[in-house]
Formats: sequence, C-alpha cells, structure tokens
Amino acid sequence: MKPSTLFKGLLAATLLLGVPAAAVAQEQEAPAPAPAQAAPAEVSETQIDRFVSAYQAIQTIQQAVQADLVAAVEAQGLTVDDYNAIAESQQTPEAAAEVPPEQAEQFAAAAEQVATLREGARTEMQAAIEAESLSIEEFEQIMAQAQADPALQQVIVERLAE
Repeated sequence: MKPSTLFKGLLAATLLLGVPAAAVAQEQEAPAPAPAQAAPAEVSETQIDRFVSAYQAIQTIQQAVQADLVAAVEAQGLTVDDYNAIAESQQTPEAAAEVPPEQAEQFAAAAEQVATLREGARTEMQAAIEAESLSIEEFEQIMAQAQADPALQQVIVERLAE
C-alpha cells in the first residue's frame, strides 16, 4: 500500500528537520477544495478518541525514530546540518556536483540507513493507526477535517493535552 500524502506529511516530521509532531496537527493549511457533493462526515466521540490515541502513538514513534535518525547520520561522520544541506543540494545537479566525494559517500551511506529507519517507522505508524480500529484513510479524513474545522481541531488539541 502506497502511503498517502498525510502519512508522508506525518513522516516528514522525522526527516531530521526538528519539526515537532504536534506542529503537524496544529498547522493551519488552506484546505483542499472539496467536491461540491461531498459534505464533511460527522466525527463521533469514539472516532476522536481513537484518532487521539493513534496520533499520540505516532508522536511516540516519531520521537523514538528521531534519535535513531540522528545517530545514523552521525555514525557516518556527518552532522545533521551537513546531512540536510547535502540532501537539499541533491535537488539541483550543479549544487550536488559541489559536494566533496567523501561527504557524498557519507551521505549515501547515511541516506540508506535513514530510508530503512523511515520505512520501519512508516510500518509502525500504520500499525498504531490500525490498532485503534481506524484505517489510514479514516485517520487522514479526521486530520483533514480538523485542519478545516476549528471546533474539531480544538476538541482534538484539548484531548491531546489531557
């Protein structure tokens, strides 16, 4: 199963960028335009409870993998800042060519370990969501609704704070 956009977004918090998982839930993005015939489904109290439990489990997974990601990068002789700078430079061929060969090798080895750790985290996150009797799609729908509905978002934030 291919991870969805939201799932990738949650996982992006583990990309050594230091974005706390809570910021993902509280981030106010412009909601995607919904089809005219689709009205938001009512989110039950049980679904909110399950969502909050799954979200908390995901935060725990993200925190745990964050330390592992940093350790994997540092084990290759790079700092997190160096790793992120090289990763960014990979977006343009000119900048990638400026990376010294030794750092490029270190980056490649670290990137392989980071990919393995991310895949493991993705699997754990999926299991955490499914353990709460939610599908990935239901979890995403609740997340999207919370971003579009300040009242639902407030309920979720309050339950996360409990």
